[in-house]
Amino acid sequence: MLLLLITTLLAASVFSLTAEQEMLLEEKIKNAIWKPLVENTKDELARLDKSAAPFNAHATCGFSVHKDLTDYETAKQRCENSTWIGFPTPGGRKLASIHTELENKIATLMFQWAYGGEELEGKRYEGATNWAWIGLEKVNRTTSRPDDSGKLVWEEEDWLWTDGTTLNGDSYENWMTSKKSDEQIQPDMWNVEEDHQTAARIFRKIREGETSGIWDDTFKSKLHPFICKFNVPVHYIVFPELKKWHEAKADCERRGFYFAKIRNKAENDLLVEAINRVYDGERHDKKFHHENWIWIGATDLKASGEFEFYDGEPIKFSIPWAKNQHDNKKTKKQGSQDYAAVSRWGEWDDSYGNDWNRPYACQCNPHGVAIDKEMEEANAAWEREVQRLKEVKDRLKKEKEARRKIRKEARQAKKKARQERKQKKKELRQKKKEEKRKRKQEKAAKKASRKAEKKEAKKARKAKKAEKKKEKAAKKDAKADKKAAKKEAKADKKEAKADRKAAKKEAKADKKAAKKEAKADKKAVKKEAKADKKAAKKDAKANKKAKKAAKKENAGDEDESPQWVPIDESLNVDTAESDVIKKRSVDERENVASPPWTPGE
Repeated sequence: MLLLLITTLLAASVFSLTAEQEMLLEEKIKNAIWKPLVENTKDELARLDKSAAPFNAHATCGFSVHKDLTDYETAKQRCENSTWIGFPTPGGRKLASIHTELENKIATLMFQWAYGGEELEGKRYEGATNWAWIGLEKVNRTTSRPDDSGKLVWEEEDWLWTDGTTLNGDSYENWMTSKKSDEQIQPDMWNVEEDHQTAARIFRKIREGETSGIWDDTFKSKLHPFICKFNVPVHYIVFPELKKWHEAKADCERRGFYFAKIRNKAENDLLVEAINRVYDGERHDKKFHHENWIWIGATDLKASGEFEFYDGEPIKFSIPWAKNQHDNKKTKKQGSQDYAAVSRWGEWDDSYGNDWNRPYACQCNPHGVAIDKEMEEANAAWEREVQRLKEVKDRLKKEKEARRKIRKEARQAKKKARQERKQKKKELRQKKKEEKRKRKQEKAAKKASRKAEKKEAKKARKAKKAEKKKEKAAKKDAKADKKAAKKEAKADKKEAKADRKAAKKEAKADKKAAKKEAKADKKAVKKEAKADKKAAKKDAKANKKAKKAAKKENAGDEDESPQWVPIDESLNVDTAESDVIKKRSVDERENVASPPWTPGE
């Protein structure tokens, strides 16, 4: 229907149209393409929020967006190391590689869903939640901008997606362009010191004239939400918990999924692949062990023996029933075998859904998978094989009837006819056995070849990843060594400067202390001299007074011999001054003892 509408609109464009008509036509084509996509994506997001929202994430059947703000390398690790986001993703995940406008549109819609629309956090480059990490990074020429580059620094071969795809001239890309000239202006590999912008992010708001979020390069250390892409798109999800059929159906719906439907042989093979991703191809020895069989959403409750899906949708392909199934057994305790289960190897069985507990399969996309050419051929081959087996069965039945008729009509040749039939049966069994053995060998050879190819591809990817990791580690170590050496030189320089400053400060302190000590000594000497002078003056005054008293006493008693007056030794006079005073006293005594000379005597 969508293809028919687009073809009609394009056919109309052959005729001469005005500019306004061309714009209307373009809008109709966009609506025809994007409207179903938008509705389907929003439906998946709303349903799977039941499982993913408690993990701060939102998911569709192929992508998940995570609101935890992380740097680029952490976002890569978070995608690769976790297979559980409220439901299992056994094939693993990687930071999203986007190869088509369709995938870019889905990523943008999911990003907007996570944050309630296009309304930004502040201006374009301000809010961390305005951008989300995608799995594209620059791996070549990352240390400096080219000398002759302008605003744009862009070489396709320098950029690598996380799924190992490199960009070339035919690759899808949606880098930011100028509004005025519509010329590409990103990536620009802007740098701050030695750090350059080498990781891609997607913008949440869709610019006018665009259908999805534009890309920009930025520093890996920035913190943003991130978008993961499932390595294997989630179509069928197998849960190993054991439940009854109705409990399994209810649990699928509780998680936001649908009970699994298988509409063709290709989808039957996809379910087997999903089962093997959970159980690693293992099975229980007993064929009908409950854990060997997985509930799906098919039942014959309406008409016994006529299986259809739980919502009434008919099953239109030849069901690969197990041998002697479906047998629709009934018991008083368990009821009737009205519910379908698929084995780990792809056969169907009718079972007691109200009594038996088994693993179960859910489905993400209710419309089934898109059938490609390979799947279509596989479906056709299966139907041809079913038809062939039916024809063989009908032919054997006719042959048996013919043999019975021959036995009846020719009793005389009964023994001979019996021998011929026996020989014919033996040859037919041998032929069937040989055909089966040949088919088994071919299947085993194909399986072994595919397994070897996968193993070799995985080994190559692992080696490439290890080499890349080793190179990255070497670069990181070299950078760390350079940084450490620079830091050590800076520390030595700082330490030498501190030593010079301390020595200078110590010399200055010593000089100041010496100056202060000299000043104190000078002051002490001056103070001592002053004290000595004061004491000498005091002693002189005391001597004078003593002399005067002695003179007075001598004058009052002239007949008596002059007496020596002892010096008061209690006076605080030093030895030198005491000797002077004693000398003076002796002289005075001598003067008194000798009477004054009189002329004429």
